[in-house]
Amino acid sequence: MKITIPFLMIVFCALALALLLPGQATVARAGSDYMVLTATDFEAGVSYRSVQSHAPVGLITNPCSYADNFVPTIDWNDGTGEHKPDTNAETKLFYTKVPVVQNGVYLFWDDTHVAVAPGAQTVVTKLTVHCLGDPPGDQVFVTRNAVNVYARIPVNQAEFTKDGKGVDSVKGHDTVDLTLTLNAPAPQSGTWVKLEAEPAGLLNSLPPYFHIPARQTQATISAMELHHPTSNASLIVTASTLGRPQKTQQLTVLP
Repeated sequence: MKITIPFLMIVFCALALALLLPGQATVARAGSDYMVLTATDFEAGVSYRSVQSHAPVGLITNPCSYADNFVPTIDWNDGTGEHKPDTNAETKLFYTKVPVVQNGVYLFWDDTHVAVAPGAQTVVTKLTVHCLGDPPGDQVFVTRNAVNVYARIPVNQAEFTKDGKGVDSVKGHDTVDLTLTLNAPAPQSGTWVKLEAEPAGLLNSLPPYFHIPARQTQATISAMELHHPTSNASLIVTASTLGRPQKTQQLTVLP
């Protein structure tokens, strides 16, 4: 094979350019699993943090023994742009000199995100990483995550019950159930119902949100203990998703 002078010049120029610009080199890999969403079903109009008590939305795998650059980002494809989520990855000094993130699997959260509209979406997660000791140039791992956002289902009824029947009065220190009914079956994500008691101090264990499972129209929060009042007290719980909130009947708590 005959090698021409112009070919050698092209190779030489390419090598020279790589040597002059070592910090600009990056390797992008699409479809990797180094940063993925583990939560893929969401409800429109409600923060995942609010309803899930700070449950993580995904996992990040650090492929390096030690990474001296470790930058995860997420783009929900909703116009808010790419940003860094919170993670539990810790930066430590390697031999007291270089800040690094050690190899391992880490959790990430995005507490500020609220899905706006229902529908199928593609969420892009990206991990930019450089392994300590490697030549200059970051590796970029990109994952396109398929996500479903579901419309919330309105509450049709909220009722205090015992043994499956409505009640109007219960003694203090006794328990009461709260039965929630939706207008239609909950979607694949389930439906989170916001609950507020008036007054707040009469129930020991009312959660701020309660999850009605997928395809169910009704669910019951069982055996909530009531405080013991010094005189008759009235209790109402308001249940809401979207649309008009629904209130329970007034429950009299007896001393």
